[in-house]
Amino acid sequence: MSMANTDAAPIEPASSTTTSPQLSPLLSKAEAVSKAEAVSKAESVSPSILPALNAVAQLGLGPMTLGYALFHFFLAATYLVFLPPVIVMTVVPLVAGTAVVLLGIYALVRYRPVPPDWAQPLGVAVVGLAIANVFIHLYLSQEPLPTSIITFLLVGAGVFLLSARWMGLVLGGTLLGWVLMVHDWPVTPGLIYNGILLILSVGITLVVFFVRRQSVTRYELLRWEDGQRRAQLQRRAMQMETSMSLGQHITAILDLDSLLQTVAELIKAQYKLYYVGIYLLDQRSEGYLVRQVGVGGNLTGQKRAPMRIRVGREGLVGWVAGNGRHLLVNDVLQDSRYIPHDLVSQTRSELDLPLRAGRRLIGVISLQSEQTAAFDKEDIPFLQSLADQAAIAIDNASLYQNERTARRLAETLHKMGRALTGTLEWNDVLELILGQLAELVAYDRGSVLVRRGDQLELVAARGFPTAAQAEIRVSLENESIFREICETKRPLFIPDVTQWPDWQQFEALPLARAWLGVPLLHGEEVIGMLSLTRETTTPFAEESINLATTFAAQAAVALENARRFDKSTRFSQQLEYEVAQRTQAIHEAYARLEQLDRAKSDFISIASHELRTPLTILRGYSQMLSQQNSIRQDEQMEKLAAGIQSGAMRLEEVVSSMLEVAKIDNRVLNLYHKQISLDTLFARLTDTFANAVAERQLTLTLSNIENLPAIEADPDALEKVFYHLLVNAIKYTPDGGAIRVSGVVHFTNGQRNAADKVEILVRDSGIGIDPDLHELIFSKFYQTGEVALHSSAKTQFKGGGPGLGLAITRGIVEAHGGKIWLESPGHDEQACPGTTFHVLLPLTRGEKVEMVPVKEKVKSKK
Repeated sequence: MSMANTDAAPIEPASSTTTSPQLSPLLSKAEAVSKAEAVSKAESVSPSILPALNAVAQLGLGPMTLGYALFHFFLAATYLVFLPPVIVMTVVPLVAGTAVVLLGIYALVRYRPVPPDWAQPLGVAVVGLAIANVFIHLYLSQEPLPTSIITFLLVGAGVFLLSARWMGLVLGGTLLGWVLMVHDWPVTPGLIYNGILLILSVGITLVVFFVRRQSVTRYELLRWEDGQRRAQLQRRAMQMETSMSLGQHITAILDLDSLLQTVAELIKAQYKLYYVGIYLLDQRSEGYLVRQVGVGGNLTGQKRAPMRIRVGREGLVGWVAGNGRHLLVNDVLQDSRYIPHDLVSQTRSELDLPLRAGRRLIGVISLQSEQTAAFDKEDIPFLQSLADQAAIAIDNASLYQNERTARRLAETLHKMGRALTGTLEWNDVLELILGQLAELVAYDRGSVLVRRGDQLELVAARGFPTAAQAEIRVSLENESIFREICETKRPLFIPDVTQWPDWQQFEALPLARAWLGVPLLHGEEVIGMLSLTRETTTPFAEESINLATTFAAQAAVALENARRFDKSTRFSQQLEYEVAQRTQAIHEAYARLEQLDRAKSDFISIASHELRTPLTILRGYSQMLSQQNSIRQDEQMEKLAAGIQSGAMRLEEVVSSMLEVAKIDNRVLNLYHKQISLDTLFARLTDTFANAVAERQLTLTLSNIENLPAIEADPDALEKVFYHLLVNAIKYTPDGGAIRVSGVVHFTNGQRNAADKVEILVRDSGIGIDPDLHELIFSKFYQTGEVALHSSAKTQFKGGGPGLGLAITRGIVEAHGGKIWLESPGHDEQACPGTTFHVLLPLTRGEKVEMVPVKEKVKSKK
């Protein structure tokens, strides 16, 4: 694709429109030299002349063949009358047969056209067939008189053939054949006369050939010139159309983002480019370009991530911005300044143009193509004028946007000032704070936090999940962010909170990236702060920080007045609410205790008498059967007895699990703590599941378990926890999947020498769990999806079970003062997103896990 290429076709038949850029330099040479020299140079410079000559020959092959056929019919009639009877019976059938063959060739080429490349060779064959007839006549008659017929045949060949090679072959072959035919004849005046006639025929044929060839070549050159002029006019018309279309579109657009998108899309569509990008100078940091819009490339239809380029130092675009002039690179892979990018991995040629509003550079527009040498230098002035036209529109849109922002800011501040000073209702004040702030500064989550004792309490939120608002409280012990705001009494901007050492990320909230905290000042006292969060690293501009600071200064006064007014009523309402909540909690606790007491008694009675007794009998009799000699001697009976015993053992395991759940529910689970090694525990579990893992072709790996410190816990209970978690992972991981167990040490207040907790992660590559079921799966007897009905298949894929394992696991973990939760993007049996269970345990007995742990992102690898 070239913006300069057209659909005009040089040197070809009128029916063809194939483009031949090889003849592009020919016109300037033809204007400087004579016509004959231009023709010879056209043949030597451009191979496109040969297809054109072949196409003309293709058109003339039929008429030439028909003329030769009619000529031979005439010769046959003439020979029949005037030739001696001795040779008439030989020559006349031969000539007539040749005429019939030529007529057949004519019919063939008329109804089934031959390829242009075959036209001249087939014409040479026709001429050769006709001349061969004359040579046969010469041989039979032994007279030179038939030589005159060759004259007509050669002139016809000169009119038809347009290739010097084929013409030379015909003439040379004719002369050589005639000489070989008559070389042993006696020299007579007739022979001399016919020889001279043959030589003259050759000369006339050459004159006819060159005149005919020159006229055809000249005609094709003129037709090519006409095509080039038409293409140039079309290109100019397209440029005018593009300029008018761009002008019509952009003059009516005042929104900067829409304007940039429209300009890029129009230019890309008009010139069929691979990628168009528009970069503007960064107003916040001098010396950088920021990509504002990108159309095309490898991510069409997707949101473009921000890209910053240093002016004059990075890439082709940076070079153009630094030098202030356009840059054309026909092959970017050969230019050392080019920086490859996955977004435009197929770019081969690039034209970058500066965007200038007057003499002021405001940015760069980058045009990129998938083909090398795709841009014509003749188009650069027009494209530059197009870029200047777009630059003026962009500058006007920027000015309009700045003016509109300033006007909206003034109106918003005025409305906010009236509203905040005119109300004393606490809730109204908080809603106004976040609502009006959202009109000034873009953010994903905003909150108002008020200092109460040694905590920051969230009293208003925007963009937060409703369920998470009541749980958010920030302890000020060992907290550096709010302390810095209090000390400086200035806003604090953190570009990326993931790099801040003691940032507290709440589990229920999406991951925060850019963050801005603005103090709420009452006199010299910081009564709280505004917290603005973005889920991307898009920075808060200086203008946004100043706006938020101005807003906070006005809001703090109204907030303090409303807080004092609300203090007395809030206290009484809070007291009434807490009394009602405590009363309701007491009633619910009494009701639950009674229900649990009844359930405990009933369940233990059933499990002890109705299940244990028959189960013991069943196991005893099955063991007695398996020891009988008659049973051992019968293989089938031995298998049946073994099955009964295996089922009895599995039933006893289910009953034990039910009793375990009953103990957990009734808080009667007895734990015997001692120091245990997690490395030893997982080694035993690995051996336990070795056969199941091998049978299912799973990969079970341990990572960083050996580096974990010993913990104080009940070894049997803790082994049950990870036994059930591994059973769950094996059950819901397809054959060939991977299971990884890893460990992380948590330190007290971030101090590396004071470990207080360990976190065990059990990650699988299984079918995953729907987020709505993350809590429900820890309920008794709950199972996800459609599972097998036979509980004995506990390690088979989606095998069945009583549904008590995770309930027992949570009960044991919480009895140790720990926490257990899971992460899974969702349930998908095709993609298998996997599930990660987190178990957080204190190192010593008596401690409880209060903080939400920092998550470790562990990549599973098979």
